[in-house]
Amino acid sequence: MFGLMRKEIRRLRVIVGAMTRYGFGSVIDRLHLRGKIPLMGRILRRWKILEPDIPSSERLRRMLEELGTTFIKLGQVLSLRKDILPGKFISELEKLQEKVAPVSVESVKTQIQKELGKPVGELFAFFDEKPLAAASIAQVHRAKLFDGREVVVKVQRPGIEEKIRIDLEILGHIARLLVKYISESKFYDPVGQVEEVKKTILKELNFDTEMRHMQRFRENFADSKDIFVPAVINELSCMRVLTMEMSYGRKIVELRDEDPLFKREIARKFIDSYLKQVFQDGFFHADPHPGNILILEDGRLCFHDFGMMGYMSQELRENLADWLIAVLDKDTDAVADVYLRIGIAGEEFNRQAFKKDMGNFIEEYYNLPIKEFSLAPIMERSISIGRAHNITVPSDLLLLGKVFITIEAIVRELDPKFNFVESMQPYAKTIVRNRLSPSRIAKDGLKFFLDLQRVLNKAPKALEILTQNIREGKGELTLKHEKLEDMEKHIDKASNRLAFAIVVAAIIIGSSFIAQYNVGPGIWGFSALGIIGYTLAALLGLRLIWAIIKSGRM
Repeated sequence: MFGLMRKEIRRLRVIVGAMTRYGFGSVIDRLHLRGKIPLMGRILRRWKILEPDIPSSERLRRMLEELGTTFIKLGQVLSLRKDILPGKFISELEKLQEKVAPVSVESVKTQIQKELGKPVGELFAFFDEKPLAAASIAQVHRAKLFDGREVVVKVQRPGIEEKIRIDLEILGHIARLLVKYISESKFYDPVGQVEEVKKTILKELNFDTEMRHMQRFRENFADSKDIFVPAVINELSCMRVLTMEMSYGRKIVELRDEDPLFKREIARKFIDSYLKQVFQDGFFHADPHPGNILILEDGRLCFHDFGMMGYMSQELRENLADWLIAVLDKDTDAVADVYLRIGIAGEEFNRQAFKKDMGNFIEEYYNLPIKEFSLAPIMERSISIGRAHNITVPSDLLLLGKVFITIEAIVRELDPKFNFVESMQPYAKTIVRNRLSPSRIAKDGLKFFLDLQRVLNKAPKALEILTQNIREGKGELTLKHEKLEDMEKHIDKASNRLAFAIVVAAIIIGSSFIAQYNVGPGIWGFSALGIIGYTLAALLGLRLIWAIIKSGRM
């Protein structure tokens, strides 16, 4: 059946059966699945919908939980898609929980020996047979090394990888059937959603990836007095076993009865750590639920579980900073324009209608006291407005929105009067200032000229192809002669101004390089040649601006 193996067909019967029992039998019919599996039609007709009066969103969530790890991950990925799913489904999918029993300690020890090549007794001086925690992908145990260090050992459940890969294969087939038979599903991009699940879950299956995440995160906070990241024990870690140093502390939600000043300080450390992760590092912990954040005895915050991380490119960070500043300045046009730079507008997009809706939304925040400002709901509402206008945004930004909902809830619990704007503004403004630094101008200028060079290098070949197509009658060129002599003059004037502008840009870039590397004699600590270059560029630029103003053609 459409390329599935025997194991996959058996699993598909379980999935289709669950879909029928939870009231999604009509989807099975539309996907033509009943007739594809022998006896499936007769079996399914005997099943009744479990509690049909329950809303479809809740039935979907319960079905995903029953089907296990891969489907729970699918639900978690979909819960980020506020740009495509209705709010009631998002709310239900955010409740998804894993309900798993721990595997036997014998299975765990066998898995460790298989992966690390030695029995547990030769690797650890002590190994606690009672699990510290159990999840669908892995199980965690306390242990002690022969040098006395206390550690925790994260071990992948035996056989879980094969089960997940079977489920991913089936989900891929179902996604393609959705696109083929249910045309309206294309808007939700089912194939893309399954690929996102696949990418996410395969990363979590590979503990080498989590180990690299931990090491990178630890390096990012190496100089921090507020954040602690456990060290990885490399010689006792591999793709399916991860050993790290033990850390003792309290969960961040266990501070309710502490001194308000202490809680306020913890809130500051927590939000500062995330602002650094997002705006400075571009690499953030994407699962900050209270169980993953501990408060050590010395007041430092300790992060755990680095299976799910988010990434922010330099461009996305800059756009996010611009958007945040525009929101704080209540500049409705800028808020809409930056959002359009971040997202991708689909077909039949109405720019004016979008800007109007976004402006009306921002207006609601005009009278809000700055100390009550909260980023998460503004991001959520902006994404919702974007969805209504067929604009999609990067998945990492959606993930960040969900992360901020969690961290703001934790911070508000610790300090209800916490001022988020006061914490955010320095990071956002630093990013904006960095774009104006000589080194950044030089870097962007160099990139511009390299891109321009690539375009010019390709131009002759493109022109040759175009000419050949015209000769062979493969293309049409329509010219409308209308005041061609005047047009020639305008083109000549425009090209001169463009050349003039490029020369000014080149002088600025050259001067930036000179200033950056302090070439030549200095004046007040700056390169004299750089100052001369900037002055010349300013004079020429003013001359160009005056010529444009004088012509009356801005």
